[in-house]
Amino acid sequence: MTEIGKNRILIPERIARGDMIRVQALVQHPMDTGFFRDANANLIPPYFINEVLVTYAGEQVAQFEWTSGISKDPMVSFELRADREGPLAFTWKDNKGGVYQGSVNIAFAAT
Repeated sequence: MTEIGKNRILIPERIARGDMIRVQALVQHPMDTGFFRDANANLIPPYFINEVLVTYAGEQVAQFEWTSGISKDPMVSFELRADREGPLAFTWKDNKGGVYQGSVNIAFAAT
């Protein structure tokens, strides 16, 4: 059984000020659509992440609205200009009130 909300945020190991970096964030979640049945033919109720918020050094930089059509254990990937040091934080919210958070710190490599 997966641990719902467990997440992993991936950024490059070395970052210089001004770099465009690829951010990838994965979260464990069943993302049930509400259209499938269990082994006893009972409908599995919808249970999915419907909002993703991303902040960088305290400023919101992205927001995603998801539906039940997103696959199990979803991933989001995007480019970000690393123009300051600080935390890159994700908040995932689901349709049952669950809130899951994760963050990494963006720090510039010593030259």
